[in-house]
Amino acid sequence: MRRAAEIVVLGLSACGYPLTQLAVRRYGTRGAAIAEAACAGLALRDAAMVAAGVPARLRVVPAALLRLELAAAVAASLAGLPPLLGARPPVPGARSADTARRAAVAALFALHTIRFGIYLRPDQGRRAAPAPGAPAAPGTWRQPG
Repeated sequence: MRRAAEIVVLGLSACGYPLTQLAVRRYGTRGAAIAEAACAGLALRDAAMVAAGVPARLRVVPAALLRLELAAAVAASLAGLPPLLGARPPVPGARSADTARRAAVAALFALHTIRFGIYLRPDQGRRAAPAPGAPAAPGTWRQPG
């Protein structure tokens, strides 16, 4: 990814929470469906990364952030379902359930932005490669070749 494109994607990630809230306020149930799709998409992507063993290849903090982002994405996705299943537009700030949904979405996009920022660094949050010929520690990733 080119540097300019990476910066744009990082900026959009940082704007994810306000954009989802704007969509919910402006478009009601359709906006809630957009926000739900974003949260569920991030949850599926994070779950796939965890299932593929990505945390074992990352340093401790980026691996923990990935797991926290997965938890936040699942929480945001589950919290966003009631307005969709009830087929009525959510009323921002009217219920504690809506407050919980907004907090989960905010946490999700904050964690996502922090993780993406780490991935833009030269080492991309990866563990240091073991010295050539050194045995790999159990449960760690070793780059082929």
